[in-house]
Amino acid sequence: MQLQENEPIIIVGAGVSGLSTAYALLQRGFTNVHIFDKRDYLSKGYDYFQGCDSASSDMNKIFRAAYGEETHYQQMSLESRKTFLKWNEMIKESDFEGGEPIYLNSGNIHLTSRSTLPIFEQLTLQNMSDSDAICVSDVDAVQKAQKVGFPASAIDPFDMKPRGKNLQGVLDTIGGMIISDKCCRWVLHLCLSNFPGAFHIHFGPGPGEIDRLLVERSSDTNEKKCVGIKTKDDQEHFARLVVTACGPWTAAVVPEAAERVEATAGTVALMRITNPKIAEKYSEKNFPTWTYDVRDKGIGGLYGFPVRNGYMKIGYRGLKWTNPMGSINSSVKTAFSEVSETNVPLFGLKLIKQFISDNIPEVKRIDKTRLCWYSDSEDNDFLISYSPHYAEKSLFTIAGDSGHLFMMFGSIGEVIADLIVDASPDLFLKDLFSWGRKRDPLNHINRGLDDPRALCNQLMATESDWVIKESPKL
Repeated sequence: MQLQENEPIIIVGAGVSGLSTAYALLQRGFTNVHIFDKRDYLSKGYDYFQGCDSASSDMNKIFRAAYGEETHYQQMSLESRKTFLKWNEMIKESDFEGGEPIYLNSGNIHLTSRSTLPIFEQLTLQNMSDSDAICVSDVDAVQKAQKVGFPASAIDPFDMKPRGKNLQGVLDTIGGMIISDKCCRWVLHLCLSNFPGAFHIHFGPGPGEIDRLLVERSSDTNEKKCVGIKTKDDQEHFARLVVTACGPWTAAVVPEAAERVEATAGTVALMRITNPKIAEKYSEKNFPTWTYDVRDKGIGGLYGFPVRNGYMKIGYRGLKWTNPMGSINSSVKTAFSEVSETNVPLFGLKLIKQFISDNIPEVKRIDKTRLCWYSDSEDNDFLISYSPHYAEKSLFTIAGDSGHLFMMFGSIGEVIADLIVDASPDLFLKDLFSWGRKRDPLNHINRGLDDPRALCNQLMATESDWVIKESPKL
C-alpha cells in the first residue's frame, strides 16, 4: 500500500537519523509528521552537558570524504558537504545563533604509525583528486596543502617529523569538523519554521519517551503489524508508518533488530584548555580533526578534535565496549541513564593518555570522561530498511550508524526517504542497507556476557587515572 502524504508518520528519535528523515519527508510534501524523543531538545539544545546523551548530542563530529574503496560513501559524503556549505550560507544570512558555520573545512588528517601507507589510505589517494587528498610523506606535501589554502602545519600537526618520529598518512582537504549540536538545532529549526502544521514534536520524559510499539496481529495469518507507539505518559499514538531512528537504543525499541545491530561504546576523554596560547595553537580555526591508526584494532583506533568551547576531545574506538543486560543484547549506559556511568575502561583511557603524552605535551590532565555509544552492524554498513518482522511495511528502522552517519547529515535524509517511499531508489544502496543482506562480518556482535569487551569484564578508570605523565625522553 502506497504511503499517502496526509497519513500520520511517527519517527522515534530526534538525532541525525530522525531529523534528516523528517526534513526529507516534509520537503516531499508529507503533512503529518510526528517526532518523539525522551530528551527535551528545545530547552536543552542537544547539549551533552545538559543531559542530552544521544550520539548526535555532542560538541563536534569529524567530517571526511576519505573512504578508501567505498566510493559510494565518498559520494554520499560529498553530497552532504554541498548541503553543509548551503546551510553555512543560510545560517550566516539569517544570523542563526550568531551566524557561525556548522561545517568547518579545517581538514581531516589520517595518521599512521606504520612506515608505509595502509591500503585504505592508498585507495583514498586513488579515488580522490590530488588537491583533495595529499600524502603527507610526499616531498611536496606542504606546497600542495598551501596551494589549496591550508597552513604548512596541517601536514604535520603534531610536529612528528621535527621530533624524529614517523610521519605517514593522508590529509583530506575536504574534511574537517561539524558542529554537531548546532547542526541538529539548525535542522530542527528548518522543520519547525518551514513546515508549520505539518511537523509535530513530542519531546521530554513522558510524552516523548517510547514505552513500546503498538502491534496488531492478523486473525488469519498471525502476522503482526506496527500501528503506532505508546509513550511513557501512558498515551497511545497511532500512525500508518513508524520509523525508529534510535541509534544504540534500537534493540530496546525493536527487539528483532538485535539480530542486525548492537550498541557499542567508545572511550572519550575531554581536556579543559585554559591557557590562551595552547587554546590558540589547537583552536578549531587552526587545527585539523585527526585519526591515528584508526583501523588498527586493539592498540589503534584513536581520533581527536581541536579545542571547542574550551575543551579538547580525544576518543578511542579500537575496541568498543558492550553492556549486555537481560533480554537486550547491549544496553546503553551513560551519565544520564537510570543506571549511570561516568567512567570508562582503563584500557582505552591509557591509550589516549599515551598519545597525549607523546604528542600533546601541553596537556597534563583529563577533566572528564564519557562512553560514546554507537549502533554497530556486523559489516559497518547502515541498516535502513523496512523490518521483515512487521507486515504491510508498517515499521521502518534506521540504525547501524557504526560511527560514520553524522557526516552524511546533509544527504542521508534523501536516501532514507527514497527507501521509505520506494521512489526508484538506488538498488545498490537498497541492498547495501537492507535488513536481509548477507555479507562477511567485520564485527562480532551479540556475544553477551562472554564478550571480553563487555563492561562487566573491564577494569574501569577513576579520577585518579586522569593525570597524564610525561613520556620519558629517549
